[in-house]
Amino acid sequence: MTEGESIYEFLRDHLDEAGRLSDPDLRLPDEKTDTSGLRWAPGAMDGVLGHHAGSADSDQAQAVADAIVKASRRPTKRRLRDLYRAVDTDGVLEYVDAAIELVAQAGADPTRVHDVGRWLATTGSNRSAVKVGIALIGVSGLDRDVDVVRVLGAHEEFTLFAAVALKNGLDDPDSELWALAAAVDGWGRIHCVEQLRDTDDPAIRSWILREGFRNSVMYEYLAHIAATTGDLLSALRAEAPDRELLTAAGEIIEALVQGGPAPDLEDYTEGADAVEAYLSHMATRAETLGDFHAVDAIRSFLDRDGSWDELSQQGWTATRRAAFEDLCAQILDRDVWNDLIAVALLSDNGGEFWRADQAARRRGIDTYDIHLRRVREDPLGHGWFAAWQQADAVRAQELATLACALLPLDQIASGPADELGLGQEWRANSALDWSLQALRDHPGVGAELIVAGLQSPVTRNRNMALQALKGWPADLWPDRARDLATALADHDPNPQTRELAGEVCGVRPG
Repeated sequence: MTEGESIYEFLRDHLDEAGRLSDPDLRLPDEKTDTSGLRWAPGAMDGVLGHHAGSADSDQAQAVADAIVKASRRPTKRRLRDLYRAVDTDGVLEYVDAAIELVAQAGADPTRVHDVGRWLATTGSNRSAVKVGIALIGVSGLDRDVDVVRVLGAHEEFTLFAAVALKNGLDDPDSELWALAAAVDGWGRIHCVEQLRDTDDPAIRSWILREGFRNSVMYEYLAHIAATTGDLLSALRAEAPDRELLTAAGEIIEALVQGGPAPDLEDYTEGADAVEAYLSHMATRAETLGDFHAVDAIRSFLDRDGSWDELSQQGWTATRRAAFEDLCAQILDRDVWNDLIAVALLSDNGGEFWRADQAARRRGIDTYDIHLRRVREDPLGHGWFAAWQQADAVRAQELATLACALLPLDQIASGPADELGLGQEWRANSALDWSLQALRDHPGVGAELIVAGLQSPVTRNRNMALQALKGWPADLWPDRARDLATALADHDPNPQTRELAGEVCGVRPG
């Protein structure tokens, strides 16, 4: 009936004894990449659409609902084949809820709908069919198929649908949602914890506060849930909270300060009280670079221009804010941070190094030589960006000379194309990006880099080279730059780049 390997059986064969995938980034049998080579992370498309979009496809919903109703009433091979074709399409989130509502309105028998859903979920070789199947067995009574949902939910492409199915299909779903949340760490973690925001289970609430908010997408998605569901304020008002709790609290507060796609510190009604409690502990117990960043995030929040009159109703009074600012300054000005930063700047751990580098910059510590060493060790890495950020005229010339020596400019200058330049094969082009981006502020420096950028197949390289020329006096342009820019204005494969090139060199795009 369906073509290809069953996704359910494929995933079942890749689970360990704890119900986790042996490879968290396991590619599904129906995996596709677009023509640019881009690939959505598992669950990312549904996660983004679910949080940032909301239009329903009513025509598709009606077509799918009709196919479900027909298949549930008489599941002939033809009707099941028609159903599979109807759901073999992208954008399940755009129609599945509306389709299920239409199925209910049609009076379809729940047991037979469940059977159809189980068929889709366990035999489907296409992820869209599997997602619809999970949704159907969730709304039609889940008890006898919890194991099916567990298997499918272990892959983050399906965790959202599994979490909703558990919520809809079980009388007491929290323990299952918790187990599923612990088995994933990306969009799946976000979806599961969102379903647990109203839990009254003390163990789950504590887990969300101490660990469950962490995910590989953005802590900001779950920070508010961690603070509210996890009762951050009460935990911080304990006489001597443990180090694990203080670390988690700092990460949550920092994420709340960053804000973004979810409720943030301004939406947290107990925010001022929680910050006060946190800073009171940090006054004597701040000891990690994570603590430094959390306190610095609070300081940044206090410096913000904002609706402080409204926030004063939540405890952010002028007097209190001034006290917080003084306490933040006292904590951040301690000399002990310099030693911690110096040690962490020697780390091979990318996250630890980044925290140390950011802390160094906030304290005015020059890390140019460290980044220069990292550039020499890995010319195709990310060290260029931080090095250029600390470049004066002398350092700019040093970096440009080093880039010419270390980067394969002849290979980069293979001719214009319309490449995005993502992935390992384009690391050299990405490394060149950082220099091209910086050269706009250093007229006359790095002529060879500009010329190579203008001939790169990566569109971003050409755009950055053109932007650098745009900021330079014409008499400092490299010898070949005008001819190359003119050619781009006439023939560049990207229309926006043609327009930019024409603007830069005064040629009307062809």
